[in-house]
Amino acid sequence: MKSIFVLLVLAASLAVANTLPSEKRKNGPLIQEALSPVQIALQESSAAFYNNETSSPFLYGTVVSQDGLILTKASELEQVKDFHVRVGTKKYRDPKVLGSDEVWDVALVRIEAEGLTPVKMGETAEFPHGTWVVSNGSTERRFRRPRPGIISANKREVPVPGGVVLGVELKEEQGGLVIGKVTENSGAEKAGLKPGDLIVGIDENPVKKRADLIKKFKDEKEGNLVRLKVKREEEELSIEVELMSREKLYGRQMTRNDQLSGGDLQQSDRRTGFPMIIQHETMLTRYEVGGPVFTLDQQFVGMNIAAVNRVEAFAIPSEELPDILAELKKSAQ
Repeated sequence: MKSIFVLLVLAASLAVANTLPSEKRKNGPLIQEALSPVQIALQESSAAFYNNETSSPFLYGTVVSQDGLILTKASELEQVKDFHVRVGTKKYRDPKVLGSDEVWDVALVRIEAEGLTPVKMGETAEFPHGTWVVSNGSTERRFRRPRPGIISANKREVPVPGGVVLGVELKEEQGGLVIGKVTENSGAEKAGLKPGDLIVGIDENPVKKRADLIKKFKDEKEGNLVRLKVKREEEELSIEVELMSREKLYGRQMTRNDQLSGGDLQQSDRRTGFPMIIQHETMLTRYEVGGPVFTLDQQFVGMNIAAVNRVEAFAIPSEELPDILAELKKSAQ
């Protein structure tokens, strides 16, 4: 009954809010009042990260243990070296980054705390399209403002656009592929490939044309290893190369939707390459991800991992987080 009442109030509030400025639509008093029950869950189980140089919030986190373990978005956290954390109304001055998972873009942070309220991870649930959800919006030092949205798509993997690459320029000649330029920081450079090397095989299969590589890379993922058969002058080499995403190595091409959404200033840099996500339509920015997502009755849905465009956001499903946390704790030992 309470959820139905909240829905009615929220729907009426949003109808009125269509005539209001953007910030009032997202954080107006009617909307905040309707979401006040969920605000308590956000207040207790989310962490706000503050840049010590600017004293400004730049990221959220999800509390996953009573003794101070927090999961957050790794690629955003890496951009700020000196920060502190607030959980509820309390400030924690010396957080420690214990490790990160590049595949999921998740970092594990510890604060010196006891008696926190962790989210309930691991509950597998299928949320129908249109289910109302609530995330952290803007934050004050002692107050988290809830931001409403709805589930808008089925759970799915989000692959990296453009697939994976070696990180080299290639020419078809001499019965194989001759390397021209080797891209800095690519898997090819790290493996020691050089301009002039002739690639004649990959994973025991012959290579004569670019099409051979394209066919091979079609089902490969970032981080996978391939073994190249390479001729360097009179020497024949076997070289293992780690594949990298085209987008990560060469940058993301901005779409019209990106431009309308504010481009790199508002949306997450890393918003693809996730093994599984829940998509919801919520107006978030890159500074508002990392925290938990709840239903109106305070059921934990997952952890926000990317602000995709003006209205779409991705969250890692609740059932994926225990394994991510376990691996991060293991690597931190």
